[in-house]
Amino acid sequence: MFSFFRHAKFRAPLARLRNVFGVCWRTSFAMLGRYRPMRADEMAYSVHDAVPFKGDIPQRSGGVHSQQRLSFREQRPALEAVENLIVTPLGGGWKDGTLYERYSSCRPGLRMLAGPPKPITEVDSGYFIQSEHTDTFGDWMSEYLSPLSLLDKIDGPVYLPRAMADKPYVKRDAERLNINFVGVEGPLLIRNAQVVRQRRCIRYWRHDDVTALRKLIAANPEAPAPGSLVYLSRHGEASEVANRTHPNLLIEALVRRRGGVVLRTSQASYEDYLNAASEAETVLFDHGSAGYNMVYWRSRRVIELVSDAWWMNSFLFFADALGIRDYSLICSDRGSPDDVASRIERALDAPITPS
Repeated sequence: MFSFFRHAKFRAPLARLRNVFGVCWRTSFAMLGRYRPMRADEMAYSVHDAVPFKGDIPQRSGGVHSQQRLSFREQRPALEAVENLIVTPLGGGWKDGTLYERYSSCRPGLRMLAGPPKPITEVDSGYFIQSEHTDTFGDWMSEYLSPLSLLDKIDGPVYLPRAMADKPYVKRDAERLNINFVGVEGPLLIRNAQVVRQRRCIRYWRHDDVTALRKLIAANPEAPAPGSLVYLSRHGEASEVANRTHPNLLIEALVRRRGGVVLRTSQASYEDYLNAASEAETVLFDHGSAGYNMVYWRSRRVIELVSDAWWMNSFLFFADALGIRDYSLICSDRGSPDDVASRIERALDAPITPS
């Protein structure tokens, strides 16, 4: 019964409800001078090119086969120097008794706003990353590694919210990239902090973003074999945000019949993703953070399985930034599992759009 209520159709509305309450708390504390949200001019954005896709059009996506790229109108600095910044395990960034959104790692709820905290330790200097989320591998790639990749150098410890620092992929990357990531265990005073800012509207990747990310993580993928296919299946995986239901076993069988490779994301290692580069001309994946492993491949076509109850356009823009021009969406909660499989087959049978 518990797993039934973890389906995105139930959890996504609950997340929206939490956001509503969060807005109320933030508004109240802003009126009291205890919280400083982003200024309107900092958040203003411009609309740019439309990135097309094929297949199904998810609900609340605009009703057309494309999504438009957004960017901030006001160019943000890569780094912002802040004296005497207090950072907390939850990701809050406090300055002179006020919680600043521009210095924090997520939008605050009541627990984070219940300050100001008294630091229990202090350091002379270090980095802290301004972001919006602390939950998933996708957040790690998009909101932490990506802005770090735009810096000329990282010459000190990078302090992270405790929840993010404890993730196994963060510990793995700390060793692999030789970056000193440090989890914040209690309120920490950084005398001379360098706050790493989000320069991109987070989901709207550009070519320069993935180029910088590939350089940071030393990704130099080989060309895939013509006609190869890999499926990133979420079968057996519990989401860190909201579970989605796809006919995984049916799709896994379909892919194997076609000679493709199935990677179950609950079991796949970093090395498994690297080794799949030669099999990844076409990538079929369940919407989720594992899609960011496309950075290690030179794919030519992507088919994303999505749900009308839970979809974001992050991977569409990520794939476009990687140079992939053939992108399809399949809503797996429309029709029977056999109907979903038939739509996948048709997408696979179509010729690949040239890059």
